Amino acid sequence: MTKVDSDNKKTDISLKFMNTKSIFSSNPPGVAEKLASKRIFIAGAGGLGSNIAVMLVRAGAENLAICDFDSVSETNLNRQNFFLDQVGQMKVNALKDNLLKINPNIKVEPVKAKLSIANFAKIITDPVDIVFECFDDAIAKSEVFSYCIRERPTTPLVMVSGLAGIGSSEEIKIKKIKSNVWLVGDGETEANPANGTLSSRVMLVASMQAHLGIRILLGLEN
Repeated sequence: MTKVDSDNKKTDISLKFMNTKSIFSSNPPGVAEKLASKRIFIAGAGGLGSNIAVMLVRAGAENLAICDFDSVSETNLNRQNFFLDQVGQMKVNALKDNLLKINPNIKVEPVKAKLSIANFAKIITDPVDIVFECFDDAIAKSEVFSYCIRERPTTPLVMVSGLAGIGSSEEIKIKKIKSNVWLVGDGETEANPANGTLSSRVMLVASMQAHLGIRILLGLEN
């Protein structure tokens, strides 16, 4: 074994067994500990889901299930939390790798599937403390909304509508539309070739979703 290999092995071992408490020493007191006890389901690992997952793990979340059926492409890199050397990998696998580099002690369950009415109950399994809807497709959004209000009326659902283009950040709003459902976005700007997507606006919405989700999990939203 070369010295470089030996050093890399030592680094891997030290990361695996590191004390991660220091990562969250700048957090508001108690936040990381509370988030660590929650199980989070993220439906979609694109511009919203990949960024939400990173922010939640940096806040202290330790148990995430992330569902997506797609692979990383170069056209994703303007807004999604992936890297050029991950192009071609399944998004859920690439995202798991990225999250473990932030905190190697977390549990990430990559679910390689396309969510639909036929499999919601099999894939969104208990325990689940919150669901983040991170789809592009309007039909998929409608289906997960209908499923959650019908079958999971007490599980918080954080959804998105309107994040494309280059509109003002002031247009992005949070609305509570059901007892367990919140909606983030401008409510209008559809993601399509005419509008395009920009990292700053997509990440703004993802950040608002993540922060709202954190507040919900801490019992600060009702």
